[in-house]
Amino acid sequence: MTWNTTPPLFMTVALLLGAPLVSCNAQTAESACSEYIRELSAYDRELSTRSDHKKQAAKAAQDAGQFTAAMLGSREKGEAFACGLTRAWVTEVFEGLERQYSEYKYDDGIDGSQAGYRILRGDELHGFFHGHAGRAETVVYHLRHTGTADHVLTIEQLPRGQGYRIYQSYSGGYSLKAWLATSTRGLFEADTGELMVWRGLQAAVNQSLAQLSGGQASLDNLDAVPENKQFARPYYEYVRDYDEAAVLANFERAWERYGQGRILTGPEFFEDYLVKTARLETYLRQQDHSSTPLPQEIWDTWIDLYASPSPLHFPGLPHNFITDLLLAGRDYRLEVLEAVLPADESTVNAACAANAHILRASIEGP
Repeated sequence: MTWNTTPPLFMTVALLLGAPLVSCNAQTAESACSEYIRELSAYDRELSTRSDHKKQAAKAAQDAGQFTAAMLGSREKGEAFACGLTRAWVTEVFEGLERQYSEYKYDDGIDGSQAGYRILRGDELHGFFHGHAGRAETVVYHLRHTGTADHVLTIEQLPRGQGYRIYQSYSGGYSLKAWLATSTRGLFEADTGELMVWRGLQAAVNQSLAQLSGGQASLDNLDAVPENKQFARPYYEYVRDYDEAAVLANFERAWERYGQGRILTGPEFFEDYLVKTARLETYLRQQDHSSTPLPQEIWDTWIDLYASPSPLHFPGLPHNFITDLLLAGRDYRLEVLEAVLPADESTVNAACAANAHILRASIEGP
């Protein structure tokens, strides 16, 4: 990767110059901001500490200036990727540090109402996004399932109705580098790849099985699972057998439609992507804490959008089987925080270049 220095309009920054995309049957024209994000995605693991550092700095700072000054000295040396951690640095490329001060000062990761997030119901999604459609400005959305569900992503709305781009990763499943790649060749490695087997979930399930069976049961010894928990055996078997073929099959379902840096047209976004998101929100809200068996359609819709199964649910199991055990006291919420960028694209591109330069310095410094 080559990082050349070019003067922007309002400050001197190091611009990140990327290789051109080659893709079939997909609209993937790059904005300057998306180019910087694609290049930084190679460091999705290293940048995973950025979120916690911003939370710590915001809590200690008296104002946005102090927060920004503290973060300019932050050094990122993370080792794992996850959806919320990816979202933290992707939105920073668009928005910059100063603008994110209030979010990191007041957000607890579950209820974002004090940090500018609003709750959206499934039947409100189309109206909300239609209200911004066609704007002259770039709009960046932080969208998250929280409470008794867990996924976070970034949606970039290009100016003047040019379309939408999705940025996401998945904890222990795939990195943003994999999501933006134009081929999956060479990305999978069970424990260290950009596409991975969910070892963390397998370890957690093994621990849970040992606890409920006096140390007898494990993913390799499911016959020792107590009789009153044998109804969950299909879930345990799925976690045990989740291998490269399953990882790739699930990943490609969403990646081919919404990944690769692809631009979704208005009809694709409103008539497909938002319809599926609304389906999930409606079900997850209405069935929150219920023991209703999870429908196959909801399981499939989650994978269709997010390229990996939810570890909190499984088809046929009671909806609350895992969530009420692990996430007691929480209620489901779909939240969104929007950031409207300046209408002048050269100003936006220069700001993205400056913000990307700061992030690049955070992983290169001592």
